[in-house]
Parts: sequence; C-alpha cells; structure tokens
Amino acid sequence: MKKPKPDISGIIAGTVLSGGATIWFLNEQGVLQTKDLGLTGALLLLAAGAVGLAAAHRG
Repeated sequence: MKKPKPDISGIIAGTVLSGGATIWFLNEQGVLQTKDLGLTGALLLLAAGAVGLAAAHRG
C-alpha cells in the first residue's frame, strides 16, 4: 500500500491556530507583551509548524 501524504492545508491551519493560541495565552498571562511579538511570534509559529510536520509524518 502507498503511504498517505500529509494534509498540507491542515498542517498550515494547525500551525497558525496553535501558534496564535500560544501567543494569545502568553499575552493574557503577562509572560509576553504585545510589543515583543516580532521574533518571539515567529519562533512560536516555527515550533508549532515543526510539531505539525512531525505529527503529519507519523504513521
């Protein structure tokens, strides 16, 4: 049997949603201020994308 391909649109949507939720949560708890979101936001989205890709390739 052929191995199923990962759902790229699902990975992108999951990355944006989980990264956004993480940023919102950290902002609400006072850990991360809105003015500091530049590099931190990019790193959180990158980490969420890596987790999403790893989960997509599990089988």
